[in-house]
Amino acid sequence: MIWRITLFVALFVLTIEAKKYSQSFEEHQWQEFEEFLKWKRTREQHENKYEKRHDKSHEVDQLYEKVQQIPLSNPPPVDEAALMARYIVNQADWVSVATISTRKEIESFPAVTLVSYSDGILGNGTGVPYLYLTPLDFTAQDLAKDNRVSMLMSLAQGDYCKNKQWDPMDPRCARVLMSGRIKTLKNESAELELVKKLFFDRHPKLVNMPENHHFYFAKLKIMSIAVLDTFGGPKYVPVNEYLHPSGSNIIEEFNRRFPLEDYEKSSKDYNSVSNMLHPMIRTI
Repeated sequence: MIWRITLFVALFVLTIEAKKYSQSFEEHQWQEFEEFLKWKRTREQHENKYEKRHDKSHEVDQLYEKVQQIPLSNPPPVDEAALMARYIVNQADWVSVATISTRKEIESFPAVTLVSYSDGILGNGTGVPYLYLTPLDFTAQDLAKDNRVSMLMSLAQGDYCKNKQWDPMDPRCARVLMSGRIKTLKNESAELELVKKLFFDRHPKLVNMPENHHFYFAKLKIMSIAVLDTFGGPKYVPVNEYLHPSGSNIIEEFNRRFPLEDYEKSSKDYNSVSNMLHPMIRTI
């Protein structure tokens, strides 16, 4: 009899404790849910403030994305090496630039860096790579002593080769190697004003670079062009054929203002010029 009473009391106590635990658990869950709602409201308010503070930056991002999303046609056929070179140069937004290093630890070694560039409007470029350089970078420092460079552009930089599932090293993933000399654009020249528009249309985020970095514009005086766009080895394109390809992808107004005859002079006729933007930029 005593055993039954003890069992009954134990069950009664367990029932009461279970009920208390259930109520406590429900209250804890409800408290967690309320805390989650509070956190969510706080986060939404913070995101709204963040979006308002960065409206201008967002507009720049939209502009850049709009430029990047311009529909692009397929590359020219592989038997049109000059047009292929023009196409690659026009489609790429950055270039690997190889210079002769002036750094003490690797002096006279080849040195490569990445530089943003533009040859003009997407789908209708000039063929001439225009660079935006700063004397604080190794590239400009190397060019101050020796303005010879080699540049490599590739369709691997975009989605074309990815969509074809071609490795960047696949010869069908077309690339062009250009060699020549860098020429600084003269300050307050008509060419410089036009190039600024052509460049910043492609690179709007670089408009407001720090003034104390003394960025300046320069272009490549092309002396050699090698194109690899299929199996069988590279194709060497004459500079004149590259600048005057059999197609309509050269900006007529640009060529009217700045005749390419001056650009096509031999390297013997080339004279280095001083960049007039700032005295710390040495002769290139």
